[in-house]
Amino acid sequence: MSGSGDDRRPERDLRVKQNKLDENLPHDSELRLYLAEKDETARVKRPHKAPSLVDFRPPTGTFPRTLLVQPPMCLYEGAVKRVIPPLGLCYVAAALERDGIDVDILDCIVEGVDEEVPVAEGVWRLGMSEDRFRAYIAEHDYDVVGFTMIYSSDLQNLYRYAQIVKEVRPGTVVIAGGLHASIYTKRFLRDAVVDGVPTIDFVLRGEGEIRLGPFLRHLQEGRYDRNADGLAGWHDGEVFANPQLARITDLDALPFPAYHKVPLERYFEHNVPFSPYPRGHRVMQIYTSRGCPVGCTFCSSTNFSKAYVARSVDNVIAEMQYYKDEYGIDEIQFADDNLTFDKKRAMELFQRMTPLKLPWCTPNGIMVNTLSPPLVDAMVASGLYQITLSLDSGSAETLKQQHRKPVDLTRVPDLMHHLQKLGVLMHGTLVVGMPGETEEQIEEGFRYVESLPFNSINVFIAQAIPGSELFERAVSNGTISYEGALHIDTARSTLRLATIAPDRLEGLVEDFLERYNKSIYLRDPEAWERKYAQHRERMARICVGRASAITSKIIEAGDVVPS
Repeated sequence: MSGSGDDRRPERDLRVKQNKLDENLPHDSELRLYLAEKDETARVKRPHKAPSLVDFRPPTGTFPRTLLVQPPMCLYEGAVKRVIPPLGLCYVAAALERDGIDVDILDCIVEGVDEEVPVAEGVWRLGMSEDRFRAYIAEHDYDVVGFTMIYSSDLQNLYRYAQIVKEVRPGTVVIAGGLHASIYTKRFLRDAVVDGVPTIDFVLRGEGEIRLGPFLRHLQEGRYDRNADGLAGWHDGEVFANPQLARITDLDALPFPAYHKVPLERYFEHNVPFSPYPRGHRVMQIYTSRGCPVGCTFCSSTNFSKAYVARSVDNVIAEMQYYKDEYGIDEIQFADDNLTFDKKRAMELFQRMTPLKLPWCTPNGIMVNTLSPPLVDAMVASGLYQITLSLDSGSAETLKQQHRKPVDLTRVPDLMHHLQKLGVLMHGTLVVGMPGETEEQIEEGFRYVESLPFNSINVFIAQAIPGSELFERAVSNGTISYEGALHIDTARSTLRLATIAPDRLEGLVEDFLERYNKSIYLRDPEAWERKYAQHRERMARICVGRASAITSKIIEAGDVVPS
C-alpha cells in the first residue's frame, strides 16, 4: 500500500488538516497521499498545473458517444435487494446534458434485479448477466464507457465488465470514477490489467460533474490533458495520477439528476429503496448536501468528501416539487450524511416542506447531537415518519476511543421518548467488534440500547472499509490484506478486527437481535405493524438467496404471541 517514487513528498506536504486523522493514518498509506494532495483536506495546497495536451487517438470529428455504467453488485446471503437509481451517474449525466453533451446510463442492477448468480460461498452477484452485457455493448457503438460503483466489494464486477467492453470493442476508451478509484487510483488501474493490457484507460478522481465534460471534449480532438485536475491513467506504459484539487462549492448550480436517463418505473415497481420498508410506492432519494467533517474511524465517505456543502432550501424544495409534478412521487428518502448538520437551515427546510405533504425518512442516519425538540417537532410536522439514529455504540468509552464519534448518550433517552410520543418510528444502528473493543463494552452497549424504545435495529460487525482510517491502520499493521478487505459482510466477523473470537462475536449479535426484536414487537405491536405489515409477505422474496438472520428475526418477531 505504500507510495512509490514520484508519490513521495516532503514531510510538510504530507499533512492532513484534521489532527486526529493526521496522527493515526500510516505515513505510507494511499489514503494519506490522497487527503494530503486535495485542496479540501491538505495542509499544504498543491499548485494547479498548466494544461499539457497529449495525442491519444485519431480525432473523432464528432462528440464521443458515451455510456455510463453501474455494474452488478455483490450481496451476501440474505441481504435485502435494495435497488436505487444511480444518483451519482444521474448527476453527472445532467451536468453534461446542460452543457450540450448527451450520454446514456446503464444500471446493470435494475436491468437484472431477478438475476442472482452465486460467485463464492454465501456471495451472490445481482444484476445484468455477462452475456446480456456483452450483447448490449456489441449492439451499441459507444466510443467511451465509464464505470462507477458504490461499494469496494463490487470491484471485481467493475473489472470484469470493463474487460468485456475491451473484448467486444477494443477501441473503446474505458474510464472509471467513484470513491475507491479516486483514493486507490494507481493500484486500481494496475489491478485492471489483463494479460498485459489495461482494461481501464483513465480514472476521473472526485466529482465527475466538473471533470467528465472537459475530458470528453479533449477526446473529441483525439487528445487528453496530462495535467488535468483529478485525471489519472496510462501514459507511455506507466500510471500517472494527478491530484484531485477543485471541488463543487455551489451545489445549486448543478441541474437536478437526469432520472429520465434510467427506467424509473422499474425502481418504483421493485420498491425496495435504501430504507427497504417504505410508506410510499413511488419513492425518490434526494441529496441536499455533500460532505461530512466528523471523521468516524470506520467511515470512508467522510474522507472522499469531508467539507460540508449544502444546497439552498429554495433549490431543494424546487426539486421535490418537480418530482411530485413529473413523476408523482409519494415519499422522499434523504441520502445526506448530515441532513441536520446546519440546524438553522434544517429548520427552514422542514418548515418549507410541510405544504408538500410528502412522508420522508433518513436511511443514512442523523447525528443525535444535532437534534432538539423544536427541530424534531418541525421534522414531524413536515412528514417525518421514520428516523435513523446513528448511535453506533451504546458505550461512551467505545464511541470516544474506537469510533471517535461525538454522540452524547445522555441526551438519547429524552429525545427518543419525545419522538415516540409523536408517533415516529425509530431505527437504530450499532457497530460492534472494533479493534480494542471488549466483550464487556459490547454487552454494555446492548444493555443501554435495550433500555430504549427503538422500533428496529441494525447491528453491523465492524469492517475495514477501503477509504477509512480503520482500513488503513488494519492493512498497515498486518491485521488484514487489501484484497481481503474487498469481501465485506457486516453480519459476520470475517476480517477478525476484534480480539473476540468470531463465533463468540457473531453469537453476541445474534442473541441480542433475537431478544430485542421480540421485545420491540411485544412493547408496541401497533408500531411494528405500521412498519412491516405491508412488506411482511415479501420480506423473504426481496432477499438474495434465503432471508438473513436479521430479516428472519423480524419475521419471527411478528409470530410472537403475548403471554
